[in-house]
Amino acid sequence: MERCDMTLLKGERQSLEDTVLSLRCELRVLYENLRDKNDQLAILERDVRILKRENEHLRGRTGDKNGCCVVKSSSELCDDVIRRLREEIADRDRAIGDLNASVMRLTRQLAQCQDGVHSKEDEIMKLQNEIDIFRQVVRPLTQKIIESRRSEGAYDCWSAGVESTRVISLFEPRIKRTAISAEPLSAFSGGEGDLVKIPKTHQSRELIKSAILDNDFMKNLEMIQIKEIVDCMYPVQYAAGSLIIKEGDVGSIVYVMEAVSSIKGR
Repeated sequence: MERCDMTLLKGERQSLEDTVLSLRCELRVLYENLRDKNDQLAILERDVRILKRENEHLRGRTGDKNGCCVVKSSSELCDDVIRRLREEIADRDRAIGDLNASVMRLTRQLAQCQDGVHSKEDEIMKLQNEIDIFRQVVRPLTQKIIESRRSEGAYDCWSAGVESTRVISLFEPRIKRTAISAEPLSAFSGGEGDLVKIPKTHQSRELIKSAILDNDFMKNLEMIQIKEIVDCMYPVQYAAGSLIIKEGDVGSIVYVMEAVSSIKGR
């Protein structure tokens, strides 16, 4: 889903970039046309000024009304051309304003899209790093367990996807702690190595599931794998003072502390 979202976002970003580029090219063409029209307008205004001066000069020297009318007609023609050019320039100015607004809007959308892409890419990278770390931890441990089981001749009792440990229970009439282990002991395995589900209360199942989902590595497992781990975990009691796990040990054992109980001596 993340890869699909990233592909869609990249496609939207490319489409917006193409649209902005097209608008900028069109805007550049309009600016060039506007510059040409301005040049033409300047030439026509110069010609009109010349014609007006000639008209005034002829009107001062002669009283020929026909000639004055001819010059006046030429001057009015130039005025009409100038007026049309000015109207066309105004229309192009409005079009340029609309294009500028579109460019600004698409630029903002492009920036938002880029921010979304960067956020998704960062999230995907973070999740990928977590998965890589999880695989780096699990693969060596899994290989070590497989080799250990093979060397002990008990590989057929081992089930993939569930880690194991060895538990020593001390039954002493002192304060004891109850823990839940994920070890599929041979006594709990079927004849063909199938996983055997250990009955549990709903509270215990929710406790185990919550502990797994809180783990940075195990939360990346599939839900069916988490369910199998929950089904196969079994309760173990430890006497007070027992060493359960210490810092620096290989993390191939899953413990979930369920309760602490006090048992009086005989």
